[in-house]
Amino acid sequence: MEELRGGYRLLFWVVSVLCGVDLLCMASTWLPGAYTVPQWLVRGLFLSVFPAFAVAFVCGFISGAAAQLTGSRNAGRLRSYVRLLPRALQLAYAGVICLVALGFATGAGTAEDAKADASGYYYTYWDKTADPQHSVRVELTEPAYYEALKADLRISGATSAVLLASSSFLVLASASASAGRIRTAPELL
Repeated sequence: MEELRGGYRLLFWVVSVLCGVDLLCMASTWLPGAYTVPQWLVRGLFLSVFPAFAVAFVCGFISGAAAQLTGSRNAGRLRSYVRLLPRALQLAYAGVICLVALGFATGAGTAEDAKADASGYYYTYWDKTADPQHSVRVELTEPAYYEALKADLRISGATSAVLLASSSFLVLASASASAGRIRTAPELL
C-alpha cells in the first residue's frame, strides 16, 4: 500500500509487531505444562494497547477515516475497503480473528482469578446465594492453578490482540484517507 508513509508506516508496523508478539504469547498458553512466557510481558502488551489505540483513534478522526468507515450508511464502504486490502493483509486479519476467537473460546470456561500463597493455590468468588453474602475460597491443585492462570492470560492476550489489530486497521484506513485528501487538495486550487 503506497499511501502508507511516514508516521503512518511507523505506527502500523509498531502496532502490527505488538499484535504478533501478543498472539505468540497467547498461543504459548496452549502448550502443556507451566506457563513459559513471563507474566510481565503479557501485562505490558495489554497496557500497550491503550496508547496504541488512542493514537490510531486520533489519526482516524484527523484523517477523516472514522467518518468514512462508520455509521449505518457507510457499511458498504467498510466491506469494500477490506476487499481492497492486499491478499496478505486480508489473510493476516482473518488469522488474527480466528486466533482471537479460539483464545476467547478456550479461555472463557476456565479463567478464574487464580492466586498462590504460602498456604497453596486457590481462587475466590463472591457467594451471593449465602445469607449474609461472603467470599468463598476454593482450593486448587498445582496443575489446575496453572491451567487457570494460562486461561486468564489467554483472555488478556486475546483482548489486546483484537484491539491492536483494530488499531492497525484504523491506521491503514487513516493513511488511505489522508493520501486521498492530499492528492485531491492541489486540484481544488
